[in-house]
Amino acid sequence: MIKKLIKALEKNNQVSDYLISENKETSHQAFFVLGKLETTRLVEVTEYEVTVYVRHDGVIGLSTFKVSHKLSAKEMDDMINEAVKSSLFVFNKDYNLVNGLKKKTVKDEPFNDSFDVIINKLNSIMKKVTRENIKFNAVEVFLDENTTHVVNSRGVNLTKTNNSLGIESIPSYDGEKDKVEIYKYNKYNTLDYSKIEEDMVSSLNDVVSRYKATKLPKAQKIDVLIKENEVADFFMEFIRDYSYNNVYQGGTDKKVGDLLQDENAKTKLTVSLGPSKKSQFFDNSGLLLKKNTIVEKGILKSYYGGNQYAQYLNTEPTGVADEIQVKKGNKTNEMITKGKYIEIISLSGIQIDVYADYIGGEVRLGILHDKNKTIPLNGFSFSGSFKSALNNLILSKETVKISGYQGPKFLRIKGVEVM
Repeated sequence: MIKKLIKALEKNNQVSDYLISENKETSHQAFFVLGKLETTRLVEVTEYEVTVYVRHDGVIGLSTFKVSHKLSAKEMDDMINEAVKSSLFVFNKDYNLVNGLKKKTVKDEPFNDSFDVIINKLNSIMKKVTRENIKFNAVEVFLDENTTHVVNSRGVNLTKTNNSLGIESIPSYDGEKDKVEIYKYNKYNTLDYSKIEEDMVSSLNDVVSRYKATKLPKAQKIDVLIKENEVADFFMEFIRDYSYNNVYQGGTDKKVGDLLQDENAKTKLTVSLGPSKKSQFFDNSGLLLKKNTIVEKGILKSYYGGNQYAQYLNTEPTGVADEIQVKKGNKTNEMITKGKYIEIISLSGIQIDVYADYIGGEVRLGILHDKNKTIPLNGFSFSGSFKSALNNLILSKETVKISGYQGPKFLRIKGVEVM
Protein backbone atom coordinates (compact mmCIF):
# COMPACT_ATOMS: atom_id res chain seq x y z
CA MET A 1 0.00 0.00 0.00
CA ILE A 2 2.81 2.45 0.85
CA LYS A 3 4.44 1.90 -2.54
CA LYS A 4 1.11 2.50 -4.30
CA LEU A 5 0.51 5.67 -2.29
CA ILE A 6 3.99 7.00 -3.06
CA LYS A 7 3.54 6.28 -6.76
CA ALA A 8 0.20 8.11 -6.80
CA LEU A 9 1.56 11.07 -4.80
CA GLU A 10 4.68 11.50 -6.91
CA LYS A 11 2.77 11.59 -10.20
CA ASN A 12 0.60 14.46 -8.95
CA ASN A 13 2.43 17.64 -9.98
CA GLN A 14 0.65 19.78 -7.37
CA VAL A 15 1.97 17.75 -4.42
CA SER A 16 5.08 19.47 -3.06
CA ASP A 17 5.79 16.97 -0.25
CA TYR A 18 4.11 14.11 1.55
CA LEU A 19 4.21 12.18 4.81
CA ILE A 20 2.78 8.67 5.18
CA SER A 21 2.30 6.89 8.49
CA GLU A 22 1.36 3.20 8.47
CA ASN A 23 -0.04 2.06 11.82
CA LYS A 24 -0.55 -1.65 12.54
CA GLU A 25 -2.09 -2.83 15.80
CA THR A 26 -2.37 -6.41 16.99
CA SER A 27 -4.41 -6.60 20.18
CA HIS A 28 -5.00 -9.73 22.28
CA GLN A 29 -8.01 -8.98 24.47
CA ALA A 30 -9.66 -10.69 27.43
CA PHE A 31 -12.80 -9.76 29.37
CA PHE A 32 -13.52 -10.83 32.95
CA VAL A 33 -16.92 -10.42 34.63
CA LEU A 34 -17.07 -10.92 38.41
CA GLY A 35 -13.75 -12.74 38.33
CA LYS A 36 -14.75 -15.14 35.57
CA LEU A 37 -13.12 -15.07 32.14
CA GLU A 38 -15.97 -14.53 29.69
CA THR A 39 -14.36 -13.74 26.32
CA THR A 40 -11.02 -13.57 24.54
CA ARG A 41 -10.41 -12.22 21.06
CA LEU A 42 -7.72 -11.08 18.66
CA VAL A 43 -8.09 -7.74 16.87
CA GLU A 44 -5.81 -6.73 13.99
CA VAL A 45 -6.08 -3.28 12.40
CA THR A 46 -3.94 -1.50 9.78
CA GLU A 47 -4.50 2.16 8.91
CA TYR A 48 -2.61 4.63 6.76
CA GLU A 49 -2.51 8.37 7.45
CA VAL A 50 -1.41 10.47 4.50
CA THR A 51 -0.53 14.16 4.75
CA VAL A 52 -0.26 16.11 1.48
CA TYR A 53 1.73 19.38 1.41
CA VAL A 54 1.18 21.99 -1.29
CA ARG A 55 3.29 25.16 -1.63
CA HIS A 56 1.21 28.03 -2.95
CA ASP A 57 1.22 31.81 -2.77
CA GLY A 58 4.50 31.84 -0.81
CA VAL A 59 3.09 29.63 1.96
CA ILE A 60 2.51 25.92 2.56
CA GLY A 61 -0.85 24.22 2.92
CA LEU A 62 -1.53 20.70 4.08
CA SER A 63 -4.36 18.22 4.34
CA THR A 64 -4.55 14.76 5.89
CA PHE A 65 -6.68 11.77 4.98
CA LYS A 66 -6.86 8.19 6.28
CA VAL A 67 -7.00 4.90 4.40
CA SER A 68 -8.23 1.81 6.22
CA HIS A 69 -8.91 -0.50 3.26
CA LYS A 70 -7.60 -1.28 -0.21
CA LEU A 71 -8.15 1.43 -2.79
CA SER A 72 -8.24 1.30 -6.55
CA ALA A 73 -5.81 3.56 -8.43
CA LYS A 74 -8.67 5.93 -9.27
CA GLU A 75 -9.89 6.09 -5.65
CA MET A 76 -6.35 6.88 -4.53
CA ASP A 77 -5.98 9.64 -7.12
CA ASP A 78 -9.34 11.12 -6.13
CA MET A 79 -8.42 11.25 -2.44
CA ILE A 80 -5.08 12.92 -3.23
CA ASN A 81 -6.78 15.48 -5.50
CA GLU A 82 -9.28 16.30 -2.76
CA ALA A 83 -6.40 16.73 -0.28
CA VAL A 84 -4.62 19.06 -2.73
CA LYS A 85 -7.76 21.20 -3.03
CA SER A 86 -8.12 21.39 0.76
CA SER A 87 -4.44 22.33 1.12
CA LEU A 88 -4.98 25.43 -1.02
CA PHE A 89 -7.17 26.84 1.78
CA VAL A 90 -4.40 26.47 4.38
CA PHE A 91 -1.83 29.29 4.68
CA ASN A 92 1.01 28.20 6.96
CA LYS A 93 4.40 29.84 6.95
CA ASP A 94 6.65 27.66 4.78
CA TYR A 95 8.91 25.04 6.32
CA ASN A 96 10.72 21.87 5.22
CA LEU A 97 9.88 18.30 6.19
CA VAL A 98 12.38 16.20 8.13
CA ASN A 99 15.27 14.90 6.02
CA GLY A 100 15.87 11.15 6.27
CA LEU A 101 19.33 9.74 6.90
CA LYS A 102 18.93 5.99 6.47
CA LYS A 103 16.30 3.32 6.83
CA LYS A 104 16.02 2.09 10.41
CA THR A 105 13.81 -0.34 12.34
CA VAL A 106 13.71 -0.90 16.13
CA LYS A 107 11.49 -3.41 17.93
CA ASP A 108 10.70 -3.90 21.59
CA GLU A 109 11.73 -7.16 23.14
CA PRO A 110 8.51 -9.20 23.32
CA PHE A 111 7.04 -9.81 26.76
CA ASN A 112 8.43 -12.94 28.39
CA ASP A 113 5.01 -14.55 28.84
CA SER A 114 2.40 -15.48 26.26
CA PHE A 115 -1.07 -13.93 26.48
CA ASP A 116 -2.50 -17.16 27.95
CA VAL A 117 0.13 -17.13 30.71
CA ILE A 118 -0.51 -13.43 31.41
CA ILE A 119 -4.25 -14.05 31.71
CA ASN A 120 -3.72 -16.97 34.10
CA LYS A 121 -1.40 -14.92 36.29
CA LEU A 122 -3.77 -11.95 36.35
CA ASN A 123 -6.61 -14.30 37.28
CA SER A 124 -4.54 -15.62 40.19
CA ILE A 125 -3.75 -12.08 41.36
CA MET A 126 -7.43 -11.11 41.26
CA LYS A 127 -8.42 -14.18 43.30
CA LYS A 128 -5.67 -13.40 45.79
CA VAL A 129 -6.61 -9.76 46.41
CA THR A 130 -10.44 -9.81 46.22
CA ARG A 131 -12.85 -10.60 49.02
CA GLU A 132 -16.55 -11.38 49.19
CA ASN A 133 -17.70 -7.77 49.25
CA ILE A 134 -14.64 -6.09 47.68
CA LYS A 135 -14.08 -7.30 44.15
CA PHE A 136 -13.80 -6.40 40.48
CA ASN A 137 -17.11 -6.19 38.66
CA ALA A 138 -15.25 -6.19 35.36
CA VAL A 139 -11.66 -6.36 34.15
CA GLU A 140 -10.60 -5.91 30.54
CA VAL A 141 -7.07 -6.79 29.45
CA PHE A 142 -5.33 -5.58 26.28
CA LEU A 143 -1.94 -6.91 25.20
CA ASP A 144 -1.05 -4.65 22.29
CA GLU A 145 1.71 -4.67 19.71
CA ASN A 146 1.81 -1.41 17.73
CA THR A 147 4.01 -0.91 14.68
CA THR A 148 4.44 2.55 13.17
CA HIS A 149 6.17 2.97 9.80
CA VAL A 150 6.81 6.57 8.70
CA VAL A 151 8.03 7.61 5.25
CA ASN A 152 8.17 11.02 3.64
CA SER A 153 9.24 12.70 0.41
CA ARG A 154 12.57 13.74 1.97
CA GLY A 155 13.92 10.23 2.54
CA VAL A 156 12.57 9.37 6.01
CA ASN A 157 11.95 5.61 6.33
CA LEU A 158 11.61 4.59 9.99
CA THR A 159 9.77 1.78 11.77
CA LYS A 160 9.16 1.13 15.46
CA THR A 161 7.31 -1.67 17.23
CA ASN A 162 6.10 -1.21 20.82
CA ASN A 163 4.46 -3.61 23.25
CA SER A 164 2.16 -2.62 26.09
CA LEU A 165 -0.32 -4.13 28.51
CA GLY A 166 -3.45 -2.19 29.40
CA ILE A 167 -5.80 -3.17 32.24
CA GLU A 168 -9.18 -1.47 32.57
CA SER A 169 -11.14 -2.34 35.70
CA ILE A 170 -14.24 -1.51 37.71
CA PRO A 171 -13.62 -2.34 41.38
CA SER A 172 -16.71 -2.37 43.60
CA TYR A 173 -17.57 -2.46 47.30
CA ASP A 174 -20.83 -3.91 48.66
CA GLY A 175 -21.51 -1.98 51.85
CA GLU A 176 -24.30 -2.23 54.37
CA LYS A 177 -26.22 0.67 52.83
CA ASP A 178 -25.39 0.51 49.14
CA LYS A 179 -22.86 -0.50 46.51
CA VAL A 180 -20.22 1.79 45.00
CA GLU A 181 -17.79 1.34 42.15
CA ILE A 182 -15.02 3.33 40.51
CA TYR A 183 -13.14 3.19 37.21
CA LYS A 184 -9.40 2.48 36.91
CA TYR A 185 -7.03 2.20 33.96
CA ASN A 186 -3.36 1.24 34.11
CA LYS A 187 -0.90 0.86 31.26
CA TYR A 188 2.38 -1.06 31.51
CA ASN A 189 5.28 -0.95 29.06
CA THR A 190 7.00 -3.82 30.86
CA LEU A 191 5.56 -6.97 32.41
CA ASP A 192 5.78 -6.42 36.17
CA TYR A 193 3.33 -8.62 38.09
CA SER A 194 4.27 -7.10 41.45
CA LYS A 195 3.35 -3.61 40.16
CA ILE A 196 0.10 -4.98 38.69
CA GLU A 197 -0.80 -6.56 42.04
CA GLU A 198 0.09 -3.33 43.87
CA ASP A 199 -2.21 -1.38 41.54
CA MET A 200 -5.06 -3.87 41.97
CA VAL A 201 -4.81 -3.72 45.76
CA SER A 202 -4.72 0.07 45.56
CA SER A 203 -7.85 0.06 43.37
CA LEU A 204 -9.77 -2.06 45.88
CA ASN A 205 -8.64 0.13 48.77
CA ASP A 206 -9.75 3.20 46.84
CA VAL A 207 -13.26 1.87 46.25
CA VAL A 208 -13.64 1.18 49.98
CA SER A 209 -12.50 4.74 50.67
CA ARG A 210 -15.03 5.97 48.12
CA TYR A 211 -17.81 4.18 50.04
CA LYS A 212 -16.73 5.66 53.36
CA ALA A 213 -16.02 9.16 52.03
CA THR A 214 -17.68 12.19 53.57
CA LYS A 215 -17.76 15.87 52.73
CA LEU A 216 -14.95 18.14 53.87
CA PRO A 217 -16.02 19.45 57.32
CA LYS A 218 -14.65 22.97 56.75
CA ALA A 219 -12.41 24.98 54.45
CA GLN A 220 -8.82 24.96 55.62
CA LYS A 221 -5.20 25.46 54.59
CA ILE A 222 -3.32 22.19 54.35
CA ASP A 223 -0.68 20.24 52.39
CA VAL A 224 -1.82 17.93 49.61
CA LEU A 225 0.02 14.81 48.42
CA ILE A 226 -0.31 13.69 44.78
CA LYS A 227 1.13 10.54 43.23
CA GLU A 228 2.06 8.82 39.96
CA ASN A 229 -0.27 10.03 37.16
CA GLU A 230 -1.09 13.29 38.92
CA VAL A 231 2.63 13.97 39.46
CA ALA A 232 3.18 13.38 35.74
CA ASP A 233 0.36 15.84 34.96
CA PHE A 234 1.90 18.42 37.31
CA PHE A 235 5.25 18.39 35.53
CA MET A 236 3.69 18.35 32.06
CA GLU A 237 1.69 21.45 33.00
CA PHE A 238 4.84 22.99 34.49
CA ILE A 239 6.76 22.85 31.17
CA ARG A 240 3.83 23.27 28.76
CA ASP A 241 4.51 26.99 28.20
CA TYR A 242 8.03 26.27 26.92
CA SER A 243 7.06 24.36 23.77
CA TYR A 244 8.19 25.90 20.46
CA ASN A 245 4.56 26.27 19.44
CA ASN A 246 3.70 28.31 22.54
CA VAL A 247 6.90 30.38 22.33
CA TYR A 248 6.22 31.21 18.67
CA GLN A 249 2.65 32.25 19.52
CA GLY A 250 3.96 34.56 22.26
CA GLY A 251 2.56 32.43 25.07
CA THR A 252 5.48 32.90 27.48
CA ASP A 253 7.77 35.73 28.56
CA LYS A 254 10.40 33.31 29.87
CA LYS A 255 13.75 33.13 28.08
CA VAL A 256 16.29 30.31 28.20
CA GLY A 257 18.45 30.98 31.25
CA ASP A 258 15.63 32.50 33.33
CA LEU A 259 14.97 31.33 36.89
CA LEU A 260 11.67 29.44 37.21
CA GLN A 261 12.11 28.94 40.96
CA ASP A 262 13.49 31.23 43.63
CA GLU A 263 17.13 30.76 44.50
CA ASN A 264 16.14 29.57 47.99
CA ALA A 265 13.56 27.03 46.72
CA LYS A 266 13.46 23.88 48.86
CA THR A 267 13.90 21.52 45.90
CA LYS A 268 15.49 22.67 42.63
CA LEU A 269 13.69 20.88 39.80
CA THR A 270 15.29 19.11 36.84
CA VAL A 271 12.79 18.07 34.17
CA SER A 272 13.50 16.46 30.80
CA LEU A 273 11.67 14.96 27.85
CA GLY A 274 12.93 11.84 26.12
CA PRO A 275 12.04 8.49 24.57
CA SER A 276 10.66 6.01 27.10
CA LYS A 277 12.62 3.16 25.50
CA LYS A 278 14.85 2.45 22.51
CA SER A 279 11.94 1.63 20.22
CA GLN A 280 10.46 5.13 20.73
CA PHE A 281 13.29 6.67 18.72
CA PHE A 282 11.34 8.98 16.42
CA ASP A 283 8.24 11.17 16.54
CA ASN A 284 5.28 11.37 14.16
CA SER A 285 7.17 13.64 11.75
CA GLY A 286 10.07 11.18 11.47
CA LEU A 287 12.43 13.25 13.62
CA LEU A 288 14.98 11.24 15.61
CA LEU A 289 14.67 11.75 19.37
CA LYS A 290 17.07 12.09 22.25
CA LYS A 291 16.77 13.20 25.86
CA ASN A 292 16.35 16.96 26.16
CA THR A 293 16.57 18.77 29.51
CA ILE A 294 13.97 21.56 29.71
CA VAL A 295 14.53 22.71 33.30
CA GLU A 296 17.81 22.19 35.18
CA LYS A 297 18.07 23.01 38.88
CA GLY A 298 15.16 25.42 38.61
CA ILE A 299 16.48 27.26 35.52
CA LEU A 300 14.89 27.15 32.05
CA LYS A 301 17.57 25.41 30.00
CA SER A 302 15.78 24.73 26.71
CA TYR A 303 12.57 25.11 24.81
CA TYR A 304 11.27 21.98 23.12
CA GLY A 305 9.11 20.80 20.27
CA GLY A 306 8.70 19.48 16.77
CA ASN A 307 10.09 20.22 13.36
CA GLN A 308 7.67 22.89 12.10
CA TYR A 309 7.86 25.42 14.94
CA ALA A 310 11.58 24.84 15.47
CA GLN A 311 12.12 26.15 11.94
CA TYR A 312 9.88 29.14 12.61
CA LEU A 313 12.09 29.96 15.62
CA ASN A 314 15.27 29.23 13.64
CA THR A 315 16.45 26.62 16.14
CA GLU A 316 17.13 22.89 16.25
CA PRO A 317 14.04 20.70 16.71
CA THR A 318 14.11 18.44 19.76
CA GLY A 319 11.15 16.34 18.61
CA VAL A 320 8.01 15.33 20.45
CA ALA A 321 9.16 12.65 22.90
CA ASP A 322 6.76 10.31 24.70
CA GLU A 323 8.08 10.50 28.29
CA ILE A 324 8.60 13.24 30.86
CA GLN A 325 11.59 12.48 33.10
CA VAL A 326 12.09 14.16 36.47
CA LYS A 327 15.06 13.97 38.86
CA LYS A 328 14.04 12.28 42.10
CA GLY A 329 13.78 14.02 45.43
CA ASN A 330 15.52 13.23 48.72
CA LYS A 331 12.56 12.46 51.01
CA THR A 332 11.70 8.95 52.14
CA ASN A 333 8.05 7.87 52.28
CA GLU A 334 8.13 8.31 56.06
CA MET A 335 9.39 11.88 55.70
CA ILE A 336 6.99 12.90 52.92
CA THR A 337 3.94 11.61 54.82
CA LYS A 338 4.64 13.28 58.18
CA GLY A 339 2.05 15.46 59.87
CA LYS A 340 -1.35 16.52 58.61
CA TYR A 341 -2.10 16.38 54.88
CA ILE A 342 -4.64 15.22 52.30
CA GLU A 343 -3.63 12.37 49.99
CA ILE A 344 -5.35 12.81 46.63
CA ILE A 345 -6.65 9.55 45.18
CA SER A 346 -8.67 10.82 42.22
CA LEU A 347 -8.33 14.22 40.59
CA SER A 348 -10.28 15.62 37.63
CA GLY A 349 -7.06 17.21 36.37
CA ILE A 350 -4.48 19.56 37.83
CA GLN A 351 -4.72 23.16 36.63
CA ILE A 352 -1.77 25.53 36.51
CA ASP A 353 -1.73 29.15 35.34
CA VAL A 354 1.73 30.63 35.69
CA TYR A 355 0.65 34.21 34.96
CA ALA A 356 -2.35 34.15 37.29
CA ASP A 357 -0.10 32.46 39.90
CA TYR A 358 -2.65 29.68 40.34
CA ILE A 359 -2.58 25.96 41.00
CA GLY A 360 -5.67 23.91 41.77
CA GLY A 361 -8.00 21.09 40.89
CA GLU A 362 -11.30 19.37 41.53
CA VAL A 363 -10.85 16.33 43.79
CA ARG A 364 -13.17 13.35 43.41
CA LEU A 365 -11.60 11.37 46.25
CA GLY A 366 -8.96 12.12 48.87
CA ILE A 367 -7.89 10.91 52.31
CA LEU A 368 -7.21 13.26 55.20
CA HIS A 369 -4.26 12.04 57.30
CA ASP A 370 -4.18 13.59 60.77
CA LYS A 371 -1.94 11.88 63.33
CA ASN A 372 -3.29 8.32 63.53
CA LYS A 373 -6.61 9.12 61.85
CA THR A 374 -7.48 8.66 58.19
CA ILE A 375 -10.73 10.17 56.89
CA PRO A 376 -11.87 9.61 53.28
CA LEU A 377 -13.24 12.77 51.64
CA ASN A 378 -15.00 13.46 48.36
CA GLY A 379 -16.30 16.37 46.32
CA PHE A 380 -13.89 19.19 47.22
CA SER A 381 -11.33 21.39 45.50
CA PHE A 382 -7.94 22.87 46.30
CA SER A 383 -6.26 26.07 45.14
CA GLY A 384 -3.18 28.08 45.91
CA SER A 385 -0.23 30.09 44.66
CA PHE A 386 1.72 28.26 41.97
CA LYS A 387 4.87 30.25 42.74
CA SER A 388 4.67 29.31 46.41
CA ALA A 389 3.95 25.67 45.55
CA LEU A 390 6.93 25.55 43.16
CA ASN A 391 9.33 26.94 45.76
CA ASN A 392 8.15 24.64 48.56
CA LEU A 393 7.69 21.31 46.78
CA ILE A 394 8.68 18.10 48.53
CA LEU A 395 9.64 15.25 46.16
CA SER A 396 9.96 11.61 47.11
CA LYS A 397 13.12 9.59 46.85
CA GLU A 398 10.98 6.66 45.71
CA THR A 399 10.53 6.70 41.93
CA VAL A 400 8.06 5.17 39.51
CA LYS A 401 8.06 4.46 35.77
CA ILE A 402 4.59 4.51 34.26
CA SER A 403 3.34 5.21 30.76
CA GLY A 404 4.60 8.67 29.80
CA TYR A 405 6.45 9.43 33.05
CA GLN A 406 9.57 8.50 35.01
CA GLY A 407 10.43 10.23 38.25
CA PRO A 408 9.36 10.77 41.88
CA LYS A 409 6.34 8.71 42.85
CA PHE A 410 5.00 11.29 45.33
CA LEU A 411 4.91 15.07 45.40
CA ARG A 412 3.76 17.14 48.39
CA ILE A 413 2.39 20.63 47.75
CA LYS A 414 2.55 22.90 50.77
CA GLY A 415 -0.23 25.00 52.24
CA VAL A 416 -3.04 25.15 49.70
CA GLU A 417 -6.66 26.09 50.41
CA VAL A 418 -9.14 23.19 50.36
CA MET A 419 -12.87 23.82 50.33
